[in-house]
Amino acid sequence: MNFRTVVFLTVAAIASVIVANSGWADEERDAANDTTKATSTEFDPWGAPHLRWPDPLTSHLGNEETYYHWTRVDRRALLAEPTEARPLSVWVGGDSLAGGASLGFRILVRNEDRWIFTEDVKKSTGVVSDWYFDWVDYLRDEIADGPYDVVVLSIGGNDWQGFRSGPSEKGGTEWVEKYQSRITEMLTVLDRPGRLVVWVGLPHFRIPFMVPLPDAVNPISRRVFENGYRSEWVDAASIVSPDGVWAKHISDDDGVEIEVRTDDGTHYQSNGARLITAAVVSVIEGRSG
Repeated sequence: MNFRTVVFLTVAAIASVIVANSGWADEERDAANDTTKATSTEFDPWGAPHLRWPDPLTSHLGNEETYYHWTRVDRRALLAEPTEARPLSVWVGGDSLAGGASLGFRILVRNEDRWIFTEDVKKSTGVVSDWYFDWVDYLRDEIADGPYDVVVLSIGGNDWQGFRSGPSEKGGTEWVEKYQSRITEMLTVLDRPGRLVVWVGLPHFRIPFMVPLPDAVNPISRRVFENGYRSEWVDAASIVSPDGVWAKHISDDDGVEIEVRTDDGTHYQSNGARLITAAVVSVIEGRSG
């Protein structure tokens, strides 16, 4: 066999191997394509993009509020639904009356894993007495940028007094204006996309000098928080003193008499705390989805 014949046979053998491998590669490619087709039939991530991503032309991408809404199941809720896998972080603070909502949440988290609860009660503080403790500064410095989905405020039990720098006439026009200004500032400081701020109004009191207080300040806080886009107001007075005056006992939904206030004529007993917290939770769930 001469040299030219050997070269010819060698080239032919190599060509046959290449063709065989090429056919094998085509078969592999076809098999992969078939698998892809089967897989894409089972799950196509682009099959319904409007269910996964906002329309870039109409949803104002880059707007932080839009981002929070698009992370919700219903695309509208302010808060995510509280679940064990993704609990909501709730901060509750204020004067000693905030101990009511705090006690209620303390009881609630023993039985539910849907909440991460932080309690921050500072006794004897108030909206008026910023010289003693300035809630606006504290909320700005310590709470506003915290990891809280919900901020619950209950402040005002010590507020039937004049502002140290004026006005001093309790409940007068200038007093109301300054009181509203401070509450509005608190809400402004705390307001964040994806966060709900709740103000718990004052209940009625038994102590004579405190009796006029709820009727003076509840309309102010209600006006501010009911008109906020990311805020709510809870009517504590209607819950624990439905007849418009202080009551130690009320009837529950089953007609059973329960104790809701303590003997000091001011604070909540544990049943009252549970009722206040239930109202706060109802507000939270109403803004979740």
